[in-house]
Amino acid sequence: MAESRVVNIVGAGIFGLSLAIALRSNGHKVTVFDQCPYDDTGYAPGADPLHEAASVDHNKIMRSSYGKKIHYQRLSLESRELWLQMNQEHGKDFFVESCMLRVQPSDQLGLLERETLDSLTRDGLRDTQFVKGDAHDRLRAAELGWDHKLLDFNIPGESGKTFEAVLDTISGFIKCSESCAHLQKMAVDLGVDFRFGPEKGCFESLVLETQLQDTQETDCKKAIGIKTRDSVFHQSDVVVIAGGSCSTQLLPELSYHLESSAGSIVTFKIDPNDEQLWTKYAPENFPVMTWKSAPRDENGKDTGSVYVFPRTTDGLIKIGYRGIKFTNFVPAPKGTPFTQDGQWSVPLPPGKPEQLPRPAVEAIRRFVSVFLPEFAKVPFHSSKFCWYTDSLDNSFVSDYVPTYADQSVFVCTGGSGHGAKFLPVLGKHAADIFEHGSNSSSFMYPFWCWRDDAPRGNGLEEGPSGPRNIGHE
Repeated sequence: MAESRVVNIVGAGIFGLSLAIALRSNGHKVTVFDQCPYDDTGYAPGADPLHEAASVDHNKIMRSSYGKKIHYQRLSLESRELWLQMNQEHGKDFFVESCMLRVQPSDQLGLLERETLDSLTRDGLRDTQFVKGDAHDRLRAAELGWDHKLLDFNIPGESGKTFEAVLDTISGFIKCSESCAHLQKMAVDLGVDFRFGPEKGCFESLVLETQLQDTQETDCKKAIGIKTRDSVFHQSDVVVIAGGSCSTQLLPELSYHLESSAGSIVTFKIDPNDEQLWTKYAPENFPVMTWKSAPRDENGKDTGSVYVFPRTTDGLIKIGYRGIKFTNFVPAPKGTPFTQDGQWSVPLPPGKPEQLPRPAVEAIRRFVSVFLPEFAKVPFHSSKFCWYTDSLDNSFVSDYVPTYADQSVFVCTGGSGHGAKFLPVLGKHAADIFEHGSNSSSFMYPFWCWRDDAPRGNGLEEGPSGPRNIGHE
């Protein structure tokens, strides 16, 4: 076991919770800070209008479909086993095995889908996948009782043609807020200390050794703790930044690796008295569904992903659009290590009226007209942005920051819209990197390590002049 260290983690979302549990289980003294009053709200969606966090959500997709990225496929499968274990141990459905229907852009399998099937076949899981256009798969689905979720949808304007689709029976969704609340209580039971709220839980700044000694600052500074908004100094051996979409604002050294961006979320609400819709969209009858409304462009960018969940117990049907991940560029603080035309993207302030951009609304409405026709003319029950942090290559960042001495600053962030499913296992891999650095045995280390020599992709190369920026509207 590694030498015990005093650790301050900034951020009590998916990444911060998972890492806190893993580190505390390994004998470290851990305190987690977050400006959100999760001790009062229990991570319930809508309970805190002053703060937004991607981890506070009814549901997130649980999938192992990653194309050629077999490392994420295997991490997801590892996580899935732990979700099922959590379900069994606690008698709750944190992970709902509703299946996922991956609807293609046309009546043929897309390239990404073919890559996904190849990867799943390599791991011996082809039998869990059912291709709608494959007669043998349809027969298997009927024999196993999955055929009611292998849905047919007509392609608009193409008579007699339906969208190809693949039913993935090892996927579904997680109850995100409920899971976070559960793990936070688990962390408390393990001995993790939490400081919540806009004063004692709000990170103000790193405290550097040079600041206390009043000596000349060197190029490689050492963090010895943090100061919170109530002006209290919290000493530690290591500070961990796990701040989600605010990570770059907390630690500007992340400004090259990460960018705050937003998906577009809407909901419809079903009246429980409407027995037909209530039954049709229940998790036992309706899968999570994703649709690539357009093939990836020549650079491999996703331009048309829309997804929908089965209804919640409250009757909410959530639909998300990720085809365009919107940015909000504003002037960056002086001294920010990386900017684009002096700007960087940050989340919109909480409470500011949010009107989803027209491309998002049009994409969602088109999706609804094809796949949820009962709601084609129904107003949205709610709409909002979901702010998260995109990395330069869609992989997380979990490593020590090289510009800080003595491994005094560690980062665990960069969820890029697909981190929640890894809640039970993410911390274990990040903790291995925390304890062993470049000698980590985690197979994710080559993908999560600090990589300031990697080219900026995944849309981060666009900058404030790009078409995704709502900051200039």
